[in-house]
Amino acid sequence: MKKILLIATVIGITGFTINLIFFGDRAHNPRIFTAPEKTQWRPMGARVTGQHGYDIIPEPTKWNAIHVGVANSDSVWGVAAPMFELDWVAEPSYFIGNGPLFDNEGNLYFSPQFYHGERVVLVSLDAKTGTRRWALPADENIQTSSPAFILNDPENLNSQILYIVGYDRITALRPDGSKIWSRSTGLKLTAKELLNPDKKKFHSLNYHPATDSLITVTKTGALFAFDRKTGQSIAPIGQLPGAPAISGKGTKIPEFILDRVDPLMDAAFGKTDAGLSLFSSAVNYIYGGGGVVTNYFSIDPDSSRIYMAATAQDAEDGTTDGKSELGAIYALNLVNNNHGLEFQILARAVFQGGTGSTPALSADGHRLYVSDNEGHVIALNSELDEIWRVDVGEPLVGSITVSPDNHELYAVTANDVIQLIDHGEYGNRAWTAELNGFDGYANVDTQSNALTATVTANGVVIMIGGGKSLLGRTIMLHTGMGLLDRMTGKLRYFAEGREDSLAMSVVAPDGSLYVAHSPLRRAVGKAIYPDLTPKITGGIARFKPVRLDLLARDAVCAAEARSANTSQLDKVTELTAINTDIRQIQVLMTQTNDAVETAVNEGDMSRETASTLRSMLNQITATPLTTETLAAAHTQLVNACDLLDSTPQQ
Repeated sequence: MKKILLIATVIGITGFTINLIFFGDRAHNPRIFTAPEKTQWRPMGARVTGQHGYDIIPEPTKWNAIHVGVANSDSVWGVAAPMFELDWVAEPSYFIGNGPLFDNEGNLYFSPQFYHGERVVLVSLDAKTGTRRWALPADENIQTSSPAFILNDPENLNSQILYIVGYDRITALRPDGSKIWSRSTGLKLTAKELLNPDKKKFHSLNYHPATDSLITVTKTGALFAFDRKTGQSIAPIGQLPGAPAISGKGTKIPEFILDRVDPLMDAAFGKTDAGLSLFSSAVNYIYGGGGVVTNYFSIDPDSSRIYMAATAQDAEDGTTDGKSELGAIYALNLVNNNHGLEFQILARAVFQGGTGSTPALSADGHRLYVSDNEGHVIALNSELDEIWRVDVGEPLVGSITVSPDNHELYAVTANDVIQLIDHGEYGNRAWTAELNGFDGYANVDTQSNALTATVTANGVVIMIGGGKSLLGRTIMLHTGMGLLDRMTGKLRYFAEGREDSLAMSVVAPDGSLYVAHSPLRRAVGKAIYPDLTPKITGGIARFKPVRLDLLARDAVCAAEARSANTSQLDKVTELTAINTDIRQIQVLMTQTNDAVETAVNEGDMSRETASTLRSMLNQITATPLTTETLAAAHTQLVNACDLLDSTPQQ
């Protein structure tokens, strides 16, 4: 619901005459972004980490779920490309509301929510070229599905399995598109219930380690658990007790806006199954009441406790009307009773103003971060007791990003990206991001945040929207991707993109950025200012890395910074953090090696520099990286970082 509420944030318009809007001529002189210097950000102290392994749950090196992994951190171990440019847009017929996922073979997957033409459930692309590999067509068994969810296959080394769920089927697939199994979900609806699309809408799957099962929930709060190996149901269908949500915020969108935007959306993506324009459907959802669960959910991989943001029961808002204006966070688990496993609610917290954000967990599962519709970031413990809250001044429009390092959090509003620090008993604001990627654009009066924030080892990846300021709101005309410095919030680099998104800021293991196109806000901009912005389009966009020498530099310097910090940790009390650091250092060294090969081929790095760097890295990998060899490895990483940081630009 938070994502859809972006529309209401953008269009708080009660009425105006477009012909009265006037803006003078202005020179078009876009800001030029040069090669960014190495970031000075470094991890300090022991990272927050869990006790779980990575035999089934993948390492957080790429998007395996819609917010990276099971805990919804929006944080990855690798670096993003310090410099990048728009490369291609693939599959433009599809409106895609969730970011693409990646397997460990370098393939990309997405589930289109709306389409214009061919109806498919899941699409796989070559992540480098955008070429379609295969598509799973809709048929009588599965018409629509949740976004995919990816786990390692412990029975087959280095293999992974994709899982999707729709109204009547849950399916497991190999990366080549072949089915492993396909089972009935067990959901049986009456003819009347089938008319309610919320009852058929499944959120993406998540993994429950204690029972080795896949968990999901419908928009109306029905809970399901399936065996990971077979897809068989392992528990009766549960039910969250909330009532359908109703928005208590925002101003009605005027009819003349709908009259202009709906035809644009119809031409691009067709109508919904109910015969509505996609934009009107979203508006009806906002103002007519939504579901019980309107976003993804988290599972703590150590305790297997499940956290879901939903709604409170009907009467708790003071009115018995079949709807709820209050949000609630539920802590659940699968527990054994006399008859087998069943869902049980363990704790609950109700929020004034409601919440629609995906709950995000700290890496150890001890902290849960949510937001309410009043502009608060709220930290809860695992029992859902509130620890602290920080007012960021306006409602958040996406989930909170949780870094394992330095207790950093990142909150996104319709205007800003804000870094907060969790000090334990209290939290506070650290910086507000510099969002000036569109400086110098002739038709950009205002710039603002446009997507979730993703934490990487060399910065924070964001989307910036640029356009016109109208009655205190941003009418989006342009979008682009940026990389912020984690220490200062300054914009290290920026490149204009093609389209608006309601998904995530996705970073691939090679440093590429990917955007799922879901143009609702820019559709309004196109309707109001048709000559100032390109036509709306769907699909997946890739921003490819450029200056691969800088990508190698950022990766190896991130490994050096982490090894320096790790070497100072206590090998007894902080061993888990050290071992996780070592895994991340290995990921960063692999990323460095891969970038060096491409950098040489593209002329970004001399063969002499590459040879010297490889020799240093080979000395590290000659023996396994352990607590005993870490100090020697750090020395070589210092030399490698210094080499690339001091090498003249090619």
